[in-house]
Amino acid sequence: MNSKTKIKYGIGILILEIILLGLWIYTMKPDPSISIGIILIVPILFGLNLIIGLILYFFKKPFSKIFLANSIICPLIFYAFWSLWFMNYHERNNTEFKFSLNEIVYELSIGKNNEYFYLCDENNDGRVYVGKYEKKGDSLILNDTEARMYIIDNKLFEFPEKRTGIELIKTE
Repeated sequence: MNSKTKIKYGIGILILEIILLGLWIYTMKPDPSISIGIILIVPILFGLNLIIGLILYFFKKPFSKIFLANSIICPLIFYAFWSLWFMNYHERNNTEFKFSLNEIVYELSIGKNNEYFYLCDENNDGRVYVGKYEKKGDSLILNDTEARMYIIDNKLFEFPEKRTGIELIKTE
């Protein structure tokens, strides 16, 4: 097998690998709680390609060098896709709001893929409100263990520090 054919097969394997790894991460939709999994996945990809390359080498197959090189390239591609998935993860999966009260800036995060919210000041110096929310028409009801707040027309009502409406500013 000549070198041009090997290069074509190598590029084909690389393109197939990029597509498969990208689809795998896209369908898996990992969340930050499983990001430690990269410690297991990267060595498995390295080892799998290394084993395939060594087996092909011992059987004197021409693709052995491609798989041996791929044992380095594949984990790097996976790591790149993994990192890209988590880039802007929080913004993609949460709606963020800010508001100021008594010279303190508060942040409110509402999950798009779950029914949880998180409300605290920027420095986490004060009380943190965490709980579930439920959607009622155009409004949201935020239920914390000690407080029940409402969001109606981008205004927060019944916030423990101020019961009247507080204008929420959506952040990107």
